[in-house]
Amino acid sequence: MAELILHHYPESPFSEKVRAILGARGLAWRSLIVPMVMPRPATIALTGGYRRIPVLQVGADVYCDTALIAEYLDALGSRPTLYPAGQLLAAQTLARWVDTELFWAAVTLRFLPENMGTFFADPGSAQAFAEDRANFAAGAQVRRPPVDEALARYARFLAEMETQLGDGRACLFGAEPSIADFAVYHMLWFIHAGGGMADWLSSRPLVSAWMERMRALAQHPGEAISAEDALAVARAAEPLPVDAASDITAIPPGTDVHVAPVDYGVMPSHGTLLRCDTRTIVIRREHALTGPVNVHFPRHGFGVVRGD
Repeated sequence: MAELILHHYPESPFSEKVRAILGARGLAWRSLIVPMVMPRPATIALTGGYRRIPVLQVGADVYCDTALIAEYLDALGSRPTLYPAGQLLAAQTLARWVDTELFWAAVTLRFLPENMGTFFADPGSAQAFAEDRANFAAGAQVRRPPVDEALARYARFLAEMETQLGDGRACLFGAEPSIADFAVYHMLWFIHAGGGMADWLSSRPLVSAWMERMRALAQHPGEAISAEDALAVARAAEPLPVDAASDITAIPPGTDVHVAPVDYGVMPSHGTLLRCDTRTIVIRREHALTGPVNVHFPRHGFGVVRGD
């Protein structure tokens, strides 16, 4: 198998989710640190427009969105599955709710003045971030809750989580962490990274202990790789074969398409459709810096339309 190359930046909550999964599964990985704001020329050369972070590169195959990245990593390593059959629906449903509804409450809380911490190195960085995210939010179909609503949503969630852990279980759905644990972990990590809400955890001893167990999984940094070397890896590799199929009659394999998230960060990736089914959308694209690559997206939360 080709090396796992994670395109990420330290402050990214969704990147922390993947970093923790990599650690939990005992996987070696390479770390490509990208800027917090655009441009990210190497990553965009691979994805063709998709600009959310993180992105996982494996040779000439590129996996977008942590939902799909987690599924890919679940097949690797030696730990029990993140998707236990008896808890699959509950774990997946909670993970999706956290990554959407709780995420926007987390954004509100993380950027409270008293909770900012060292997120920005200087006022110029804050201004650049604000401008970048304004562009990123163009066309978004989501609502960021006001402070009072975000606080209430988070308080209720912590109370329910404390209750869930009250029977002595180590993780949310049993003895081993599922995809739900990693989704909840990275959101709590993000909210509390600024240090201004520490008492919210200290008053929940079971959640606090769970948090420390999860945090330990993310303490396995990847080996640094440059953007130039990551692109060279893609150029030297061949994309994995994909069985051509599409469950959209009007968009058969071979069609020129645009693929984009349906909620926010809706910048599309352009390529030739290889496969579209209930799990994934895969397109083939080519760039002078990368050669041919396959770009993989989850079907849930993404849309595909004809590009012609």
